[in-house]
Amino acid sequence: MLAVLATKIRSNGEGSVATAIKKPYEGFLISEPMVGRGMVIFRDPNGRRMVTTAVRRILTTAETEGREDVRERRLMYVETENSVYRLAFLDTSRHSVTAASG
Repeated sequence: MLAVLATKIRSNGEGSVATAIKKPYEGFLISEPMVGRGMVIFRDPNGRRMVTTAVRRILTTAETEGREDVRERRLMYVETENSVYRLAFLDTSRHSVTAASG
């Protein structure tokens, strides 16, 4: 799982609701986004999640691993059918991942 901070930075569609613009969503991605698939961000251990429409484009930035400034994170911009999100991948050592057994 990937710890991520997703921020909606633009709405694309006609009549789209712009109230969630710049709202951060912190949670976990099962895998990195893929074109043609929706993103699912698990937001808490109770099963709350955010599901997006299909991904259209992905823009990645250079890796920041090995940099001395711990505030630097790897960034990714993901355009879906309805919105654009900025994903900041967080340090997983600060987050505890609890796997649901079932």
